[in-house]
Amino acid sequence: MLVAVAIGAELGAIETAIGHEIASPVSLIHEMGEFIAGAGGKRLRPILLLIAARLAGYQGPRAIRMGCVVELLHTATLIHDDVVDQAPLRRGRPSANARWGDDASILVGDHLYSKSFALMVKDGDPGVLETLARATVSMTEAEVFQLERKRSGTTGEADYLRIITQKTASFMSACCRIGALLGRASPEQVEGLTRYGLDIGIAFQISDDSLDFVADRLIEIRRTHGAPALAAFGSGALTSTSFPRACGSHLTNSALSANRGRMIASAVTSFPPVPGLYPTMVASRVRTRGLTRSTCEYPRRQPRQVPYCSLRAVIPQPV
Repeated sequence: MLVAVAIGAELGAIETAIGHEIASPVSLIHEMGEFIAGAGGKRLRPILLLIAARLAGYQGPRAIRMGCVVELLHTATLIHDDVVDQAPLRRGRPSANARWGDDASILVGDHLYSKSFALMVKDGDPGVLETLARATVSMTEAEVFQLERKRSGTTGEADYLRIITQKTASFMSACCRIGALLGRASPEQVEGLTRYGLDIGIAFQISDDSLDFVADRLIEIRRTHGAPALAAFGSGALTSTSFPRACGSHLTNSALSANRGRMIASAVTSFPPVPGLYPTMVASRVRTRGLTRSTCEYPRRQPRQVPYCSLRAVIPQPV
């Protein structure tokens, strides 16, 4: 909750800015923009940007503007992703493409991309422009690579890591880097926060994807055994030993090896929802449980490269 207290006002200002940017005299843009913005979300990318900026000693209007930029970019990618995947739902509600069609979704997604880059140009920082341009190229390349792998019918572990690094982690890394640039941090500090964001992004995406393997089983646990059983799962009472037995048939049907099933189960049971601390908790707990240990070492040691402030308390420190 410390993060929410420390940057809550800035997050509120970012929400206001987003509302201003999606306003349009074109009724369809305005209608879809309000629907998409109203769907909520964790706002992880603006949070990472604000935290990095505060760590680097900056708190001001540019952080609000850039927080709006990264959230608009992220929203545009989600809209386009749903079109590519033909996803009927987004955050428990009908997706934009399901409600308005693929054509409108693609065009409104393009509009949000354009708005975000217009804001970047208005900010006028070449370093920030370069950072987001590079991240956007990385994300779009990963989207095409993912489609290529899907069509080939073969996606290996190296392919998966490449996709999540370029598609998710590169953008979170860019958010942290922008925050550092806003605070005019030293080159060493900028690189430290950049790498921190990259590894947070990888850890987050692994945990998020692992939940997809067991989502149906969680629904079945609740339906068959009731809320207490599901609560036991969420609290960690179902351990990495007991959970594979509970979900054994689901993991087997997913063509997962026993070892990989245990790895996924361990990851899932390690991540109780903690508002405001989710990204850093993911990095800490993934490393503790041994899942992709090398991936998550940086989040525990990079913060020492930036000056102390109250937000350092929520970032995992070296042991």
